[in-house]
Amino acid sequence: MKNYLQSVYEDGMKIQLSKVNKYLLVLLITVSAFLISGQVSSSSNIENDFQDLQEKLPLLKDQDLLFLDPDPASALNYGDRAGKKVLMVIVHHTETSTLKGTKDTLNARGLSVHFIVDRDGSITLMVPLEKEAWHAGISYARVKVDSKLEELRKLNNYSVGIEIVNTGLEPFPEEQMRSVKELILYLMERFKIKRDMIFSHSEIGTIVYDPELGYTMRKPDPHKLFDWELLEKNEIGLHISDRINPKDAKHKMGKTLYKAGDRNEGILKLKQRLNRFFYKIEPWNDKKGNVIFPDNNADYSDEFDENFVWVIYQFSIHNLPREIRKDLPLKLEQADIFPEFFSEYSHGISSSYLTFSEKIKSTLQPCLSKVDYENLLSSLAQYENNISPDASTTLMYKIKLYYDSYLRYRIWSSLYKPFKLNVLEELEILKSGVLSLKSLDSSKAAEVSSLIDSFKVDISLEFQGFEKQWFQEFKNAWRQEFIPSLEEQITWTALHEAILEYLEKAKEEIR
Repeated sequence: MKNYLQSVYEDGMKIQLSKVNKYLLVLLITVSAFLISGQVSSSSNIENDFQDLQEKLPLLKDQDLLFLDPDPASALNYGDRAGKKVLMVIVHHTETSTLKGTKDTLNARGLSVHFIVDRDGSITLMVPLEKEAWHAGISYARVKVDSKLEELRKLNNYSVGIEIVNTGLEPFPEEQMRSVKELILYLMERFKIKRDMIFSHSEIGTIVYDPELGYTMRKPDPHKLFDWELLEKNEIGLHISDRINPKDAKHKMGKTLYKAGDRNEGILKLKQRLNRFFYKIEPWNDKKGNVIFPDNNADYSDEFDENFVWVIYQFSIHNLPREIRKDLPLKLEQADIFPEFFSEYSHGISSSYLTFSEKIKSTLQPCLSKVDYENLLSSLAQYENNISPDASTTLMYKIKLYYDSYLRYRIWSSLYKPFKLNVLEELEILKSGVLSLKSLDSSKAAEVSSLIDSFKVDISLEFQGFEKQWFQEFKNAWRQEFIPSLEEQITWTALHEAILEYLEKAKEEIR
């Protein structure tokens, strides 16, 4: 009876599983077809976009400056525009020095951009233009949409993103800016984008409150050497350009109207004007982490506070004349605070290693053969090269080269992190080599293994301690040196006022 019931049950299960498998197969085919269809559609769209670029930009095509990336951004890294239409162009600089580095960074972070413009002026299409590329992040713009003034967030929905290969301070080559100009003109024509809807990432990126640092601007790109004047001369964007005499501009810049710490009705009105023009005045989040949105009719204070200093910096880095904005301060980065105590730290870690090395030698010398002991000494000496003061000196030399090449952003990922990983990973190689010595017995193997593991823990804690001290040093410099200097340099001057008046009038004429 039991066998019969079991047989019936098993047959029933087979039937049910057969049905389930059939349903799963149908579902799998349907989903696969949908995904393949989507991929084909996206592929088809990006190819159509590329063909249109070639037709509308024949000079760039003839100069072999237009490329469809053979390995475009993954569909996992961009999305649909959710029915929103393209209203604006947002330009960025990459912080990386190469096209490949830019693509690698975007892919690693799950981000995307529609175009990358290389130093030689070549333009690479990465994402179909009908799709929403993920390049703007937390963002804000107060703009007119179908004749109605709206406060927009999540600007990826409404924008085409352009990454311009530049490390963060170096000049933008003429051929690169020329291609940026031609590309934006093409986008303005294709999507009927008005000339005042060309923005920098630094403007739309908003000010945020960081519990560790206080108020800060999220993104400083493209940096102060970006050629806004060239774009304006080609009716791209709004800028004072050469409409003001350089001598008059310098004179007006010297007349401060408002500065950090001031309080009066004029500052309140200025905040309202800047918001009406475009900018988000309130930070994106308050000190409790709550999002502050929208800004319209916000209860602004009449104080020129720390948050407002950053808003004026946003305005200045785009709108001041080139000869004046080139002297604006750079946003302080953690990479700038690679403290001198790193050399002291490296000496300490080297000293710890020598003590550890002597302990390994004294533990193993009595039990190893002559050949194995010589191999041990060789392995220990080889590892010492990774952790010696010379290795630290080499690291600091490379850091100087990176600074001289405007690559300060890459210090953590390209220099310090690989140095740290090498020290820890090579220790595992040392351990493997020691444990493979033929004359090492099991009891000594266990002892030396424990010694190496303990040293690795100590080294890891040393790195953690250094990084904690490094960040503390950065916070101290931020609060005690950088912010006071920024507040002293970033003021609202007669030149700012003249520029805002011009921009307000020019914007109204466009509308």
